[in-house]
Amino acid sequence: MNKKTQRIIVIVLAAVLLLSLLASALAAIAYADVTKQDIQNIKDDLSDIQAQKKEVQAKLAEIRDDLSQAKAQVELIQSQVVLTEEEINTSQALLDRYDLQIAEKEADIQRLEAQEEAQYQEFYRQVRWMEETGGTSYLSILFEASSLAEMLDSAMIITDIMDYSNRIIDQLNATQAQLGAARDELAAGRAAQAEVQQDLEVRKAELEDQRAQAQTLLSQIAASESEYAAEAKKLADSEAQINKELKEAERKYAAQLAALEAQQNANMTSGDWYWPLPGRYKISSLFGSRPDPFTGKRDNHTGTDIPAPGGTPIYAAKTGIVTTVNKNKNASSYGYYCIISHGSGYATLYAHQNQVPIVQEGQAVQKGQVIGYVGSTGRSTGNHLHFELRVNGVRNDVLKLYPGMTFTSPSGGKMNGG
Repeated sequence: MNKKTQRIIVIVLAAVLLLSLLASALAAIAYADVTKQDIQNIKDDLSDIQAQKKEVQAKLAEIRDDLSQAKAQVELIQSQVVLTEEEINTSQALLDRYDLQIAEKEADIQRLEAQEEAQYQEFYRQVRWMEETGGTSYLSILFEASSLAEMLDSAMIITDIMDYSNRIIDQLNATQAQLGAARDELAAGRAAQAEVQQDLEVRKAELEDQRAQAQTLLSQIAASESEYAAEAKKLADSEAQINKELKEAERKYAAQLAALEAQQNANMTSGDWYWPLPGRYKISSLFGSRPDPFTGKRDNHTGTDIPAPGGTPIYAAKTGIVTTVNKNKNASSYGYYCIISHGSGYATLYAHQNQVPIVQEGQAVQKGQVIGYVGSTGRSTGNHLHFELRVNGVRNDVLKLYPGMTFTSPSGGKMNGG
């Protein structure tokens, strides 16, 4: 397995591990209130899965390219196998041809050896005869003739004997020469046959190696295709499951909002509001027109300022959904702040907190729940809570929500809410 394949397997296994963790988290959410942040988290998880899926698909495409190359390599090896088989067949045909030639040459040698033996026996008989008649010379035969005709007959006989002897010798020499050539050709044929046989064995070994290579590649291709197809299916199934969980969370969240709004519609004007800083009822700046603490010029103050030491807990005035959390104290004159929507168009704002509010956007909060701590961030002259009411987006005097409560005015006198 190459490094690229190992890397893709590590990525896929990491994705599967992430999905198992997400499944546990989603199962926990199913048994608790769903917040907007929970939904966003699921969407973020879904985006992560989709990104993982896209990356795996891209890597899978690369692997498939590699597999295509491997398949092409297999086809090339199979072509080599065919060529090697043809070479083997050709070599075998050549060996068969050499077998025929050697068989023919061996037959020729046997025939020539028999011919040589016969010629040798004839030559031996001739020599033996000459030895037996060696006491009489050819000249004495000629001189013993009684007439010229007899002399001529004797001379012809002598010539025939000499020609016959020469022919025997010449035939024997020719046969021996042919026999030597035949034996040389036989030796050369056998040497060539041995060389072809050796080459044939090499080709057969190459053929087995090529077939083994092709089988290995085919096995790798089948395993890789099956493995990555299964992992891709796991990712697709997990994505579908997360989409299902997301739809369920959105449905539950919408139901929560509807129930909350119905509840708020029933008691929004009942005066059942919680004071965000219990025990601290002194007001340092009221809603409406006032001198700006920085410029001295009169301006419109959008909320009610309640002095308190830094770090004093701030409580939610009523049950609702956190719609805004400002995490950058320099992004607004409010500094760190959050807004809670209570339904029926009502929303409260809690500004100048000493740190990022401890609630999250989309979170459902209960009346009296701590949402942050008093500070002096943003455009502020000291530690205090800027408490603001908005009704259908229009700023209102928040003290109207607290009828019957007594406050200390900026001048030091007593005043009632409502």
